[in-house]
Amino acid sequence: MSTKAFVVCLALAAALGFAVRFGTFLWEGRTAPLSGDAVFYHETANLLADGKGYINPVFFHAGYCFDTGVSDGPKYSFLPGLENCPRVEVVQADGSVQTEIVSLPPGTEEPTAAHPPLWSVILSLASRLGFDSVNQHRMVGLLFGVLGVVLIGIAGRELFGEKVGVVAAFIAAVYGFLWLNDWSLMSESLVIAFVPFMTIVAVRWWRTPTWKMAIALGVLSGLGGLLRTELLTYGPLLALAALIVNRARWKRQLRDFAIVSAVCLAVLAPWFVRNMTAFRQPIFLSPTGTLQAQTNCDEAYYGEKTGYWERFCAEPEPVGDNGTMLDESERDAIKRGWANDYISTHKGRLLVVAPLRSLRMFNLYDPIGTARFDMAVENREFRQSIFSLMEYYLVAALAIFGGVIAWRRRLTLFPVILWPALVALVAAASFGNNRYRVSAEPSFIWLASLALCVLFERIRNSHRVTDSAKTASTATSPS
Repeated sequence: MSTKAFVVCLALAAALGFAVRFGTFLWEGRTAPLSGDAVFYHETANLLADGKGYINPVFFHAGYCFDTGVSDGPKYSFLPGLENCPRVEVVQADGSVQTEIVSLPPGTEEPTAAHPPLWSVILSLASRLGFDSVNQHRMVGLLFGVLGVVLIGIAGRELFGEKVGVVAAFIAAVYGFLWLNDWSLMSESLVIAFVPFMTIVAVRWWRTPTWKMAIALGVLSGLGGLLRTELLTYGPLLALAALIVNRARWKRQLRDFAIVSAVCLAVLAPWFVRNMTAFRQPIFLSPTGTLQAQTNCDEAYYGEKTGYWERFCAEPEPVGDNGTMLDESERDAIKRGWANDYISTHKGRLLVVAPLRSLRMFNLYDPIGTARFDMAVENREFRQSIFSLMEYYLVAALAIFGGVIAWRRRLTLFPVILWPALVALVAAASFGNNRYRVSAEPSFIWLASLALCVLFERIRNSHRVTDSAKTASTATSPS
């Protein structure tokens, strides 16, 4: 395939990807309410654009335990009224005990690190340009999703050739577990563009290690840490694996591992410093206590949500003995304590739950249940989730075949399969769902595209052999 033909095919795939995403946005997305993390990203972006800094949008717009009707901001319906606020008994100076209501008024500007900042910062740039509504932010995500289609095609070409790249781009254009994210206003829209770009750099370094490519891989790893955990670990782990695999070049590989790690930390340093100075207790990338508490409790260890999470396991917010609200780092430390206490008394069950988390992540355990949870948490339509699930099973099956082909032909494989491996580890440590698997989806698409191209080539070659045999038989038969 010529470069011109590849570019034309890639443009057609991008157009198809935009049509699918914009069509589903018009059909359903533009009227869907925001939920969960999407509320945080949208509101934090606008607060950044307004010069408020990276602060907790819930406390700013609705306070804590205040009636949501007080604010003109978004309606956080999960916040109770004052009558349901936590109360603590505070010993006064004269020795008397007084009951205090723990609450924060709307307008409270509390620093937050609840999510890494990169996606909110990008959305804030759109807000500064005047595109600050929910649907305008959704369009930003949609455009990143289309960019992801293009980059998946380019990365497929880098890995396995032009034909694989074209097939990968067309699969990505219609693959449900990609476009379902793109108008949801979640950070996965940026992830799906980031992963193939990082993979291109990683593959080029893997094949021909140079210090310049190591620097590029370190920069991307650092930026990835401002977006998702597995993006942070990908570069250093890849460099470490190369150090083990290519022992003959261990000095160069060790140098590059040091470069990747050092540059990654340098990129993350401003965020580290900000967190160390903004909170009373250490927070490196983002708090983990809430997630740990939500995924290590009875609801997440037993019953229909085994391997999933439960919001109420991290509530109510911990408060100080003097009746004041603790800061985010202090609350996070207490919630980590809840999780650690639960784990210490359920170690045997954790050995069962951790594998189920990874199996749930890859829809090998309770896939219909996971799809139903997506309806409540992600605001997804059930039929779309089931359609996407069928696509996923087909692509995953082909990806297994493609992995075998790549292994037998000694094609570049490790930078591809490292993504699903990292996702499996993240799931085992937290929980499994469809949205968090997005970092692994391009790998499945690339390997499935390789399998399809090889199958097509074999079918075409078998037809050629058959046609040649018929021609030879005709030429030698008596007239």
